[in-house]
Amino acid sequence: MNKTLTRRKLVPRHPRELDFADGIPVNWANGDVFRSRFFDAFSTTLPEGEKFFIVSLRQFKDQLQDPALQQELKDFIRQEGLHGILHNAYNNRLGRQGVDIETITQVLRKFFAAHTRILSPRMQLTLTACAEHLTASMAHAILGRSSHLFDGADERVRALYFWHAAEEIEHKSVAFDLLQNQAKVGYIPRVVMMAYISIVFHALVFPILEHVLRNDGYTARERVGLWGQGLWWLFKPKRGGFYFDLMGHYLSWFKPGFEPWSHGDLEAYDRWIERYAESGDVRPATEDTYAALSKAA
Repeated sequence: MNKTLTRRKLVPRHPRELDFADGIPVNWANGDVFRSRFFDAFSTTLPEGEKFFIVSLRQFKDQLQDPALQQELKDFIRQEGLHGILHNAYNNRLGRQGVDIETITQVLRKFFAAHTRILSPRMQLTLTACAEHLTASMAHAILGRSSHLFDGADERVRALYFWHAAEEIEHKSVAFDLLQNQAKVGYIPRVVMMAYISIVFHALVFPILEHVLRNDGYTARERVGLWGQGLWWLFKPKRGGFYFDLMGHYLSWFKPGFEPWSHGDLEAYDRWIERYAESGDVRPATEDTYAALSKAA
């Protein structure tokens, strides 16, 4: 089998060496306000989102008889739990800047609690599988053609997202496998749910981003300009548009015969894993991989 189509082993890693206490510029993405704050707003959604994903998969653990699949689920839960912990630590940095993290967290907690009440376990799993595909699409872009987003970034922020991206790639098929093999969810429900979560993602992240920009002190006129430039960066239909760069991977979900490991280049992921194995530290693994991606761009 082609190397890029081979499943990768899930390995939970706790990067204790990352400390977000101080020294990270507010606009860490090479001074770009919108890009920096877009990823910051996205980060605020992750701890509560990861909790929902874990719960949605745990509901199917008793259906797994294969010890290898049981271990894969345990490793998925550990990875997602650690992602929540690290992003909580990062989000505390935003709180120190005046961002109302407590209210944001309460709103997100209610949002996911409502979906737990309203949706059946099968549909909760469907939502999770869709969200995991979105994050996998972003992860392949970050460890690929969109690595330039982290030009000029503090190495701790770059390491946070490269580490997170690597582990999202590793477990990108776990929820989908449960969806197909245990929950037996068909094509129509999963594409409808993908359309829903694609809208909801922006309905959550954009208001948080607006709150952050207001907190930063930008006037209404300045925010309009930032949104105009930022939305063009997100949606512009050519290379360098963030969504354009990941669109092929995202759209693969809508193929009737979709299989997660049939999509996504893994060259940079493999390099990151090799360097991490050598150093045991996400920072040098990230810096080496980032340098290689920058050279190849």
